[in-house]
Order: sequence, then C-alpha cells, then structure tokens
Amino acid sequence: MSVDHAGWEKKKRRLTLADGRRLAYVHEASDAGGAGPSNGPLLVLLHGFTDSSRSHAALAALLRSEFSLLIPDLPGHGSSSARQLPGCDGFAEDVEALLDHLGRDRAVVLGHSMGGVVGIDLCARLGERAQGLVILASSLTPRLADDGNISTAIRSLTDPIDPADPFFDEWHACARPVDPEFLSHARLEAAAMQAAVWQRVFTGLADADRTATAGRVTCPVLCLSGEDDPLFGPEHQKALADAFVSSSSSTAVSLPGHGHNIHWEDAGRVARMVREFVSGTSASRQETAPLAIS
Repeated sequence: MSVDHAGWEKKKRRLTLADGRRLAYVHEASDAGGAGPSNGPLLVLLHGFTDSSRSHAALAALLRSEFSLLIPDLPGHGSSSARQLPGCDGFAEDVEALLDHLGRDRAVVLGHSMGGVVGIDLCARLGERAQGLVILASSLTPRLADDGNISTAIRSLTDPIDPADPFFDEWHACARPVDPEFLSHARLEAAAMQAAVWQRVFTGLADADRTATAGRVTCPVLCLSGEDDPLFGPEHQKALADAFVSSSSSTAVSLPGHGHNIHWEDAGRVARMVREFVSGTSASRQETAPLAIS
C-alpha cells in the first residue's frame, strides 16, 4: 500500500459555506477527477480531534477502488475554517451541506473518535439517507477532561504550538507500529491548529452526551474499538453499542492488541471489516426492498 503523504494537501478542494467559512475536503470518485468509482457507494470518512482528512489516507488507499470517498477537514482542523460553537456541535451540519453541494443523496459514514460523535450527529440528521455508520474508537461521552494530564496539557497550550513538544508523543500514542512519515505530518497539522480551537473543542467535548442522538439513528451500525484503547475503554464501548435502539442492526467488535488509533495501526483489517459491513448492509436492503411491479 502506497500513501502519498507529501501530496495530500494538493488533493483538497474547498467549499465556501453559507456563512462564508471554508470547508476543505478530499473527494475521490471517477466523476470528480479521482480514483474511486463514480457508481460505487459513497463512504464519508470523518477524522478525530486535532487530526485532518489525512487521518484516513491509509484507509482511502485501500478502499478507493470500491467506494467513492468524501473526506473533509472538519471545522477548525486541517485547512477548514473554525466554528465558534463548543465541542463538535455543528460539524455534522457542515458535512451535510457538503453532501448536498456534491449532489450525493445517500452515504455510508465512518468516524474515528470525535469523528464518531460527528458521525452519530450526521446519521441522525440524514435519516434514511444514511446507509450505514461505522464508529472507530469513540464514545457517547468523550470526556477527555477526566484525564488530568491531557487536560492540563491542552489547557496550557499557547500559540504558536511547538510540534516538537513531547506532549505529542502521548497524544499520538499507538499500540502498534505506525508509519513515521504519517505521524510527522499529523504532528505538524495538530500543532498548526490555534490553541483556542484546541481548547474550545476539548471543553465542549467534555460536556457532550450523544445517547439521545444515537437513539435516533436508524441505519445499521458497526462499532470497532481497540482492547487497549487508553481513552475509551470497555464501559464506553458497551454504552455505545447499547445506545442505537432504533438501528436496524448494531454490532460491536473489539480488536485485541489495538489501541485508540485502530485505523492507523491496522488499516488493512479495518478496511476489510468496512467492506464486509457495507456488503452486508447492501444485501439486507435488497432482501427487504419491495418488489417492483411492471
């Protein structure tokens, strides 16, 4: 698998939203000048806190031949303008606006960590337009503020943030070896974020609870986590799996020997599970679809 990290920024397009903010995104489909199939299922990939669309570069390399891919920089991250709302409130609204701009009616959504929270919001907004939701290492209540070391470090950040700060060794810690070139870019992009955005999103996430929102998601759901995730352990994963009371199906899988960043640590395995999940949801829709009468 080859990932062009140096060229990732050049892949990005920009959408000017109604309020004048800019939303950057990567769109890979043959009818968008990319590599993905124009008629393949649309897979929306949402990154975690302080990451960018680059977070999903390895997954994109493995999935682009089968899916059309839409990978935004969420507000205040990467090359996208920030929102002034707390946490990730409103992020799903921006992604829905992007879907509408591109004329995409339906989508499978995948979100990592904070992106999982945004994915829950987005699928609740989309209703029947959401064909499936894959959540990687996330939580209904992502209260990172409960971790004193992380909380102190983030609240102490000032501009400009130093990418050489040892804090990033802990922030991007992984349970398995990860491409060092990717981690170098991830560190630089996280350091380029304004300290105020770090702190506003962090503080807002500390108050988040998506239990009620998850209950409004009706599409099939797959929750993947790492057994050695230091942020969102088994209690978070059980609450998450139990919350999708309106979903047509909900499955939870924990990967032994994996940590919080499972799509960095084992992109191949995550990609295989995404393929199987989407294939299963497609088969289910065909089985339950009404017969056409001619």
